[in-house]
Amino acid sequence: MQGSRPTLQPGWPVAMAHRANPGAISPAAGPEPGDRFELSRDGDRLGLPRDLGPDGFGVDSVVDASGKPLATAVDPESRRVVIRAGEGPDRDSLATPWLESLGPGRFRLVLVDGPPGASGGEVVTGLGIKIACDPGDLAMIRRGGGSGAGIRELDLALRATRLATVAGFDRLIALPMVREVEPLEHQIRTVKAVLRRLRGRALLCDEVGLGKTVEAGLILSELFARGLARSVLVLVPPSLIEQWQGEMRRKFAIELTSHDDPAFRERGPSAWAETDRVIASIHTAKREPHRSSILARSWDAVIIDEAHHLRNRNTQAWKFAGELRKQYILLLTATPVQNNLEELFNLVTILEPGLLSTSKRFQEQFVDRRDKVTPRNIDELHALLAEVMVRNRRSTVGLQFTRRWAKTESVPPTDAERELYRDATAFVRDRLRASSGPAKVGTRGGGALSRMALLTLQMALGSSAQAAAGTLRTIAEGSSIDPAGRKRLLELADRAESLRSGAKSDRLLGLVGEFPDKMVIFTQFRATQEMLRRRLLEAGHDVALFHGGLSRLEKEAAIDRFRGPSRLLLCTEAGSEGRNLQFAHAVCNFDLPWNPMRIEQRIGRLSRIGQTRDVHVFNLVAAGTAEAVVLHLLDAKLNMFELVIGEIDTILGNLDDNREFQDVVADLWAESDDTDDFSRRVDALGDRILEAKRAYLQQRQHDDRLFGNRFAPEA
Repeated sequence: MQGSRPTLQPGWPVAMAHRANPGAISPAAGPEPGDRFELSRDGDRLGLPRDLGPDGFGVDSVVDASGKPLATAVDPESRRVVIRAGEGPDRDSLATPWLESLGPGRFRLVLVDGPPGASGGEVVTGLGIKIACDPGDLAMIRRGGGSGAGIRELDLALRATRLATVAGFDRLIALPMVREVEPLEHQIRTVKAVLRRLRGRALLCDEVGLGKTVEAGLILSELFARGLARSVLVLVPPSLIEQWQGEMRRKFAIELTSHDDPAFRERGPSAWAETDRVIASIHTAKREPHRSSILARSWDAVIIDEAHHLRNRNTQAWKFAGELRKQYILLLTATPVQNNLEELFNLVTILEPGLLSTSKRFQEQFVDRRDKVTPRNIDELHALLAEVMVRNRRSTVGLQFTRRWAKTESVPPTDAERELYRDATAFVRDRLRASSGPAKVGTRGGGALSRMALLTLQMALGSSAQAAAGTLRTIAEGSSIDPAGRKRLLELADRAESLRSGAKSDRLLGLVGEFPDKMVIFTQFRATQEMLRRRLLEAGHDVALFHGGLSRLEKEAAIDRFRGPSRLLLCTEAGSEGRNLQFAHAVCNFDLPWNPMRIEQRIGRLSRIGQTRDVHVFNLVAAGTAEAVVLHLLDAKLNMFELVIGEIDTILGNLDDNREFQDVVADLWAESDDTDDFSRRVDALGDRILEAKRAYLQQRQHDDRLFGNRFAPEA
């Protein structure tokens, strides 16, 4: 023990020791006269440091400041000195008790007064600032006791205190804790503007692709780090729940519990009150029994993505959002106005009721009677909107997105592949048509297969024979299939397993030979991934493998290998989430999900902010398959490979269909007689998508004309 240094004993009260003559205490000699040991307080008892008591130097007698002996006893179990009532320090006193060594086993009880004003009075600092002890803190100090703390706890407490005492938002204290993303200048300016000027209630209207999700995550992290928020409710479209969960977890260490998490659902309505960080679809949240449970509690923060779905004040979603009890709220949308400026009024009213007066007054003052989208008194309207809105544009933030070059190859399957696809597809369609309900697909023999299992099988057929074989056998070995169905599935599985190569994998070998640079090859199925790995290795290619079954260190090693000697990265959907691979600039979709958002996420691993080269996208589909039809829809009608990341979801959101897009496609597939019939139905869907795209482009023009560059955050 060194003089004047704190001795922190984990598991015991914090003690301070002072040496009369600095130097180590000899175990044989004991403390020297004048050495002092700080005691903790536990009501009428005084806690001993480890150096004294049963495991240290003996405490045989204690006297008070005048030298009068005190009636004391040491409790060996609690390591407390018990002093007879009336002789020890006053229970309500804030004086610090010390034992001062007088010689071997003999000590004097010394009381050192606390700081001025600590007794509850008020003091004034040299700068004229009044300081008073909080009654709750005062009571805690008087109680004393506790188990003490170690160096790690002390360090955490000091760091927390430093963070909590940062005044203002000129410096973002959560920024050093962000991972896997380097916030851009416009995002940092946005966060500061929302917290400093807009008081945490904002309409984030950045153009698509500029990172509104990152901005929301940064704002939320800052509120959490400063202790300004503990609970948050995030409301998003159903298709974005997993994406939001992943981004918040990886980038900001914020764990959001989904409303459809089994453990959450088991607890029933009470889960909403017991869980502080929840993500849900607004379609679920607005319905009972969830609605009442959500509205019954207060939320520190609420975030609503794709908030343009709240533009109509006559909908249950708008009324629900307006009734939420919240301190901070963020509405995220790239298109706040579609057909009428009243939609903007409705969104702003959720944030700041009354800011734009009443609906009637707003119409009279700010809306042109001849054109409901054209504003009047634009400067006055902008001045009011500046109190709630932030909008960044690509033209003002200085970001340039590189081009994408997409090439789709329709690969004719072999005769054996074509016959397997035909027969297995007939089985899937037959079972889908025998559906006895929304969740189960019945069979004439009384068994039932889930709709998801059958659609997974259909997508596996479009990937590879190996993926189809594994899926066929898995379904056949399940308990929900009748004997005739099981026999048919096993026959199909045997046929699939006999196909050792395939037309698409042959074409991939040619493609990687033609394109000499690094390439990421995506597939949905591990069986397909393993087959491709084998064939590429046999052809002499250096391949890195990446999938969700790898450990964190194995994943990092795979990325390092791809960054280094390996030219090819074989990747699954689960493995690709959150990975930025801008050092490569080619993507091959060996198979295609029916969900365009997943295709966009694949491409977005390379084609994103920070990419310096054009990105090449290669799509391989087997001719005559459902995947070929879906890809034609997405490419020819939607032009998805030319859109900015994020625009697809905005466009599909204009379809006004509560189903996810892949469910719309799956329903069309189940209703079709054959691939030709499916193609005709998808063409009709394509017409709806074209109309949704036109509506989006019109919205974007309205917003550019209405807002311009007016709402960019200041530097």
